[in-house]
Amino acid sequence: MTLRTPNPFTNTTTTLDLQRVKERLAILQQQISTGRRIVRLGDDPTGAALIVDFRSSIERNKQYVKQADSAASFLQATETSLDGVSSAFMRLMELGASAQFDTSGTGASKAIAPEVDGILNNLLSLANTQQQGKYLFAGTATTTVPFVQVPPAGQITSVTYSGNSGVISLDVGISTTVEANIPGDALFVGAGGAGSATDLFAQVIAFRNALSANPPAYNVATVNTAVDNLKTVYARVLTNFTDLGGRQNSLDQLKSTLGDFNIGLQSIQETYEAVDYPQAITEYEREGTAQQVSLSILAKSNAQNLFDYLG
Repeated sequence: MTLRTPNPFTNTTTTLDLQRVKERLAILQQQISTGRRIVRLGDDPTGAALIVDFRSSIERNKQYVKQADSAASFLQATETSLDGVSSAFMRLMELGASAQFDTSGTGASKAIAPEVDGILNNLLSLANTQQQGKYLFAGTATTTVPFVQVPPAGQITSVTYSGNSGVISLDVGISTTVEANIPGDALFVGAGGAGSATDLFAQVIAFRNALSANPPAYNVATVNTAVDNLKTVYARVLTNFTDLGGRQNSLDQLKSTLGDFNIGLQSIQETYEAVDYPQAITEYEREGTAQQVSLSILAKSNAQNLFDYLG
């Protein structure tokens, strides 16, 4: 029977080498299969922390872009509604100019009163525009019909505001917000309040009523006052229109900046995270060779017997 006397020191060293090589091969295999350089935090703690930070920043920016998209959707719908309001005002100005030449109230003024009434109904519809099931001009009370006609049916004698003055502000950056709405009272009612010279609906109703009055109640001065008030209201609408355009341009620029910033972050993240395939494969092959060498050494060490030492 052959007596084997392996060298304990050699066996221990070789076994530790094999364990190290096995762990390194496992890591390299994970790197190659996943495409990630860091598969354990201990591989590169600093790089791992940076990658987590990059991912967090990228996801946060994506959320900001979603908020910006949501705001842009509401602002675009608001712009469309204001475009309709602007067109209605332009027609009212044309009708007002025509009525101012009718001093008797028996000609053009009575003929255009029904059209003014139709414009009033159209303006009410525009003021109650919805986007994604939410009223654009209700302030923050987006589920409440903002403008209600009185009486509920038939010719409108007045319009009441049921929304609020709240502004919907959305976060689109770490320290950047955007107002996604225009409260209906600010746009359609004005600083004077309901029924005042700044109230769009009150002035359109006053214009229609002045045109509809029969002589001798008809008074061209009343018509002129309503038209002048409507011109002031229209100036307010145009100011809001301009402000709205500025908000949309800012959002477009912000979304572009966030997109570019994310591309940059992703590029840097990949620098830290992506595996260098040629290098990883070379190391994998080198560690595989080291494993074979260690196994060979261990096999030879265990193959020694007493006669090898007796010479």
